[in-house]
Amino acid sequence: MIKLQVYTSADCWTCEETERIVTDVVAHFPDVEVAVLDMMSAEKPDDVFAVPTYLINGRIVSLGNPTREELTQKLMSVQNGVVG
Repeated sequence: MIKLQVYTSADCWTCEETERIVTDVVAHFPDVEVAVLDMMSAEKPDDVFAVPTYLINGRIVSLGNPTREELTQKLMSVQNGVVG
């Protein structure tokens, strides 16, 4: 199971797009467990300091919104066992 965590906040002006990106991309990955977390109320790793921040299996993969293609590529790499 791949875990995608995305940290957002209520005052983040790009986070509405974040939710659309996540929804669009994970529709193609039924084995991905998604958690969209509020940075102000959720426990977060020390290296998460800005929003939006995307983590796959606990590893930061994007600070800011990736394109749909970039997020798809990152998830495919993890799904196929490619680290990077």
